[in-house]
Amino acid sequence: MAHKPFLIITLPRSGSYHLRALLDSAPDISAFGEIFKGSEVELPRSQLTVLGLNPSDVVARDAMGMQVLTKLCAQADDRGLIFGFKDFRFNLNRVGILEQILASDQWRKVFLFRNPVERYVSLKRADLTGVFVVTKDMKTDGLDLKRPIRFDPEDFEKAVAPHRRLKNDVRKAKERSGSENVFVMDYDDVNDPGRLKKLLRFLGSTADAATLTSTHVKQFAEPLAAGVENWDELVAYLDSTDQSALIEGR
Repeated sequence: MAHKPFLIITLPRSGSYHLRALLDSAPDISAFGEIFKGSEVELPRSQLTVLGLNPSDVVARDAMGMQVLTKLCAQADDRGLIFGFKDFRFNLNRVGILEQILASDQWRKVFLFRNPVERYVSLKRADLTGVFVVTKDMKTDGLDLKRPIRFDPEDFEKAVAPHRRLKNDVRKAKERSGSENVFVMDYDDVNDPGRLKKLLRFLGSTADAATLTSTHVKQFAEPLAAGVENWDELVAYLDSTDQSALIEGR
């Protein structure tokens, strides 16, 4: 009997590529990346052939919508694998499938969150440096991975707003499709074998969490304050807006 497919719903700079790679390394899971990416169809050649698409066929892919997922699910089922993918909330909204999947009891939803301050700092640094993904086999010499960002209250609130909407999506998904089809995970949980074991069982996988592998690495391992040149201003802003709990213990 085929397992329910799953979708990792998240925001940029939340560790989703790392989580996808870990899950894809399980022998009974076929997990893909950002299928509805705005700039390209991010799928291997074999899956593109199934869909009759080329990497540049983003308009045709978006027009297909859920048909893309139906075909990929069928291919995974034929191989006895659990199908899943990760994508960003704004991509799913653009294509018009977010609400449909949130309401469906035939899809398992994995919501991946990251502390809003950490995500904001990471997002700003990626925009500044142009470095969005780092893997173990990359040559990182010359990459500006530690450049501090400058906190801006308006930019911060713009970055936090999608986080709040994603929180609301969790509530909607539980109400519409049942809490048994929803799994909430934090960025800090992604490398926790115990939490990964629970996620695997939620997805219907029998894989051993201790054997999962990924080549993705954290880009900035310094204390959070070291990545913000006007850290005191950030702290003062959070205090004044009753958001100081976001940096307690960090």
